Amino acid sequence: MNKPMMCSTISHLLVQICKVHRNKGNQMLAAYNLHAGQEHFLAQVLCGGAMTMNELTENLDVTPATVTRMAERLEKNGFLTREKCCADQRVVRVKLTEKGTEAATEIIDTTWNKLEQQIVKNMSTEEKVLLRRLLMQVLENIEEEE
Repeated sequence: MNKPMMCSTISHLLVQICKVHRNKGNQMLAAYNLHAGQEHFLAQVLCGGAMTMNELTENLDVTPATVTRMAERLEKNGFLTREKCCADQRVVRVKLTEKGTEAATEIIDTTWNKLEQQIVKNMSTEEKVLLRRLLMQVLENIEEEE
C-alpha cells in the first residue's frame, strides 16, 4: 500500500522532527525535574536577572496565566522565588535560586548543546548555515499574514 501524499510533505517531516526533538528534550529535562518550556523560563531569568511576570509574559510570548502557573511550579520545586515589588505590590518579580541558576546554566551549556550537536551531526559547516537559513525562511513564511 502506498503512503498517503501527506507523509511525503515538508510539513509532515517538520512535525515528525518537532515530536522527536520535544521527546529528546523532555528526556534530558527530566534529569532536572523540569518539563518542556520551563527551561526557557529559567533561561530568561538567568539572562535578564530578576524579572516581572509581565516581562516574562512578553519575552516568552505566552499568556499571563501560563507564566503564573510556570512560576508557581518552579517556585514549588525550588528553582525560583517570587517577591512583590516594594513600590507597587501588584508587581511580582521572580529571581532564580541557587538551584535554578545551576540548572539553567547547565541546561544551556550542556544539555541543549548536546541536543544541538546531535541535530547537526554529520553536517558540514556550509550545510549547518544553509539549514539555519532555510528554517528561518520557513518560520518567516509561516508567520507571514496572507
